[in-house]
Amino acid sequence: MNCPNPALRTSLLDVLGCQDVDGTTCSPYLDYIEASWPGRGMKDDYIRFVIEVVTAFGNAPYPSVQEYINGLIAVSGHYFFDDTLPNSPSRATAVKDIVLIILGVWLLMEPYTTPARNDQRCILEAYCVRQKTHYSEDTTLCNHLPDLVAKSGLLPNPQEVTLSNSSLSLADTTPRPETSHHLHAYFGMQESLSITPKRLNAVKLSTLGGVKFTWTNNISRHLLLTRHAGERHTLELFALPCALQGGNNNALINTGIISAELVDEIEASYAVLFNPVKASYLHRTIGRWALGLRYWCWCLDCSSHQLRKTTLEALKRRQNRTNRAGQYDPRLETLLEGGHAAEWQSEWDQTEFKSLWPRILALDAHLEGSKPWSFWVIFRDRRDTLQYWTFLFGSIILILTVVQVILGAAQVAGSFAPVAGD
Repeated sequence: MNCPNPALRTSLLDVLGCQDVDGTTCSPYLDYIEASWPGRGMKDDYIRFVIEVVTAFGNAPYPSVQEYINGLIAVSGHYFFDDTLPNSPSRATAVKDIVLIILGVWLLMEPYTTPARNDQRCILEAYCVRQKTHYSEDTTLCNHLPDLVAKSGLLPNPQEVTLSNSSLSLADTTPRPETSHHLHAYFGMQESLSITPKRLNAVKLSTLGGVKFTWTNNISRHLLLTRHAGERHTLELFALPCALQGGNNNALINTGIISAELVDEIEASYAVLFNPVKASYLHRTIGRWALGLRYWCWCLDCSSHQLRKTTLEALKRRQNRTNRAGQYDPRLETLLEGGHAAEWQSEWDQTEFKSLWPRILALDAHLEGSKPWSFWVIFRDRRDTLQYWTFLFGSIILILTVVQVILGAAQVAGSFAPVAGD
């Protein structure tokens, strides 16, 4: 879905501040923005207006959201709202809806800026809930954009409340040592706040925890474990990491809306989740190609490879089915494979995944408390060694018993069979 005017795409890319080395790296992000066109006016005018909005909120002095909306409501002859009269109710509604759509797309939180339940916008509702005030769009939009996003609490953050809240605050709930005698024990507990990827990874979440994976363009839902009534648990993953490139030149990072640390955490989380261990020597040499181990081996490395492939293929099929093939981000393949792995952490660590840590703990708590959800899962679940070996030996005894019964029945049947010559 390309914009009719390529020059506008270039201008949009410059305003967003994304790093596009080969001219195609950020194409999925640009296609995603173009797909948000609500059908009002011409698409060229919409892209031009997107550039205008991002420029206004991405450069000092930053206006409040309501201040910017009020300015557009009162202005005469604006190219995108020339079909409505200044200061009219229709102009006010159109301006607010379009501006919030654009801000949501730019913030990578578009579902949260469009009306949802009871015609309320989730980001504004979350802000009001956290501030303990009644829902009011006019009052809430008087905030500057970075403050609105931060105070809504929707982006991953260390204070986030999750289902595993009881296990989140080990460092906070542990009483501080009052004597030097307990210092080493206390600091040893602080250093232990990490989880090995061999224990918490996509393969174990899928096979042992019954978790399925889904892709979202909403960055605030990355690594969020959810469950709807009667369905399996779902882990949501951010599908447009190309939108986070550019470092401090990225408008989202430059304005302080999204921190560079959160971007690093999101990018690192893909590899730790989907590529948790290094392939063995056998797999790195002849086994990978000559024996086709990748397709049938049950080891963690091969299982992770199979899951990476099926998860990305599911994303491609979904986007092809919804006519959004251009929004597939090839950078996901690099991140899931562990590109630039030397720069990333090799384990889940609270100091390196500060913002995502509550969600990581929620995943670990779910995996720890999950029970085998199918017969074959029991053969791969070694968390409870007593259960595993009991079931294994029980299965062997059952098989031997069945074989013995069959042989006994065959022997009895053979004794009644007529003998030749009788």
